[in-house]
Amino acid sequence: MTTRRTMRAALAAGGLLATLCPALLRAQERAIVLRGGTVVPVDGAPIPNGTVVMRGGKIVAVGANVAIPGGAEVVDVRGKYILPGLVDAMTSLGVANSDLNEPTETIAPQLRVIEGYNPFGTFGSGKPGVLRNDEVLGGGVTTMYVAPADAALIGGQGAVVKTAGATLASVIVREPASMDMTLGEPPKQAARQRQRDPATRMAEVAMLRQAFIKAQEYERNHAANPALPRDLGMEALGKLLRRELPARIQATSAIDIRSALGLAREFNLALVLDGAASAQLFKDSLVARNVPVILGQVSHPFVSNEEIPDRSDYPPVDEGTATALIKAGVKTAIASFSRAFGTLAPAGSSKWLLVDAAIAAGYGLAEADVIRAVTLTPAEILGVSDRIGSLTAGKDADVIVLDGPPLSVKTWVQRVYVGGELVFQK
Repeated sequence: MTTRRTMRAALAAGGLLATLCPALLRAQERAIVLRGGTVVPVDGAPIPNGTVVMRGGKIVAVGANVAIPGGAEVVDVRGKYILPGLVDAMTSLGVANSDLNEPTETIAPQLRVIEGYNPFGTFGSGKPGVLRNDEVLGGGVTTMYVAPADAALIGGQGAVVKTAGATLASVIVREPASMDMTLGEPPKQAARQRQRDPATRMAEVAMLRQAFIKAQEYERNHAANPALPRDLGMEALGKLLRRELPARIQATSAIDIRSALGLAREFNLALVLDGAASAQLFKDSLVARNVPVILGQVSHPFVSNEEIPDRSDYPPVDEGTATALIKAGVKTAIASFSRAFGTLAPAGSSKWLLVDAAIAAGYGLAEADVIRAVTLTPAEILGVSDRIGSLTAGKDADVIVLDGPPLSVKTWVQRVYVGGELVFQK
């Protein structure tokens, strides 16, 4: 009797699912069409009176003469501009100040920033969380790189995440994405407060070299004897040394950039320079060695407040650095370097990433290059350009709508789609 009731219930449920599933599938597959605006695909020329079609979380069509799918939700954006979502290539947003660099460890490659990343409050509670406000989505940022900050020589492993999503798993794009390191004043200042090494730049470089050499020895010993105890830090550095993870080294002054290049050469690291306010002094070497650069916002080039006027190895503020690097052929992105919310946060903000990058246009950088520096180029540097960074069929439907020209200070973000979902509207 119980078995028959169970079977009848199962059949009834199956019938209900058969009735509901087509409707659910139709809702999930319903196309969203942005029509009539100027489309800026980034990987191609702007398209006046263009159309972008999104469906199933992906971009399915971009162009001037695109057929509108039946049953689509059509949004009239005449007079507006359609761009890919911005990519902020260096932040610590979504991580509490108390969860940034481990205070007792100067070298901590085993740490993963994703363990402290919690931008949405309690997942599933319906609470919007810090990233759903104007601070990030209101600036059109749909993807960002989250780092464990810059108070340690090796702070740990960063992650690439979307700025909206229902669950932690749904926002992760790449994790781990890089190994975060810092040279110069920040690790020295942190060490001085806790009365430990490094106290000098000599010590910084020596400690990094020692860590890399230990990782090489660990790899050799484990290859010979797999039963040896595991070491998570050494395993993480092994990925770095095998170029499975790039080395994100924050270096502002000329001497620190020189040291970063030397370490990359000695240990064959896939180097990315962060901050790098002195990078144009090395532009030929950067091009020759294919080293990309992620600059701070044009109005805040010294991301760690490291500008020291009486030091010859620190250049004066130069708003033309992005122009010089890009014209020389250096792959260059502009990022906010925003920290976690609180008193430790510098002036840079993801909300103003595009507006601040626009300053570079006043120093000789072409408009297309400015937009690329906050979309496709950072996506390429982060290794996720197959999914984001341009309005290209097949990529994630991360799309923003602006109410005016992208580089105008009068322009505001009107709509933000992440994975085809409207997550911000002004």
